[in-house]
Amino acid sequence: MLTEKKRKVPVPEIILAALVYLFHHTGLIDITIKGASPIILLPITVAVAMFYDELVGLLFGLCCGFAMDAVAASTSVFNTIAFMLIGFIAGLLAKRIFNRNLPAAIALTLISETGYFGIKWLISAIIPDVQGKVYYLLWNLTPCAVYTLIFIIPL
Repeated sequence: MLTEKKRKVPVPEIILAALVYLFHHTGLIDITIKGASPIILLPITVAVAMFYDELVGLLFGLCCGFAMDAVAASTSVFNTIAFMLIGFIAGLLAKRIFNRNLPAAIALTLISETGYFGIKWLISAIIPDVQGKVYYLLWNLTPCAVYTLIFIIPL
């Protein structure tokens, strides 16, 4: 009896993430809608963590977060740590609690986005120089989160 061997390295997903990263951050394809720009690497990280395991999700999230921090205006490592944790927690939840299907992928992406954008907003609320904290949450982070959530469906 032939059994299908599961790949340990997500090669097609790495190529997809690299292409998305290049097209999105170089400005070759502009997919912003009224200033809302999706973070497409977040659903890709959740999908990889879901369909492989938590260690692959952790490493994939680490690479995606590092790539995002490489082009960031500030010198923080927020995206590296956040994506690493998102990959690990999404892989762990997919292995222990959720099934591996589209509703679970949407739920895991929604949980990941809530944590990512919530912590991002809390950090901006702590910094005294940022004006309009509620405006930043409602008119910047919320449309970005909704727009990012849409990208889990084609994956």
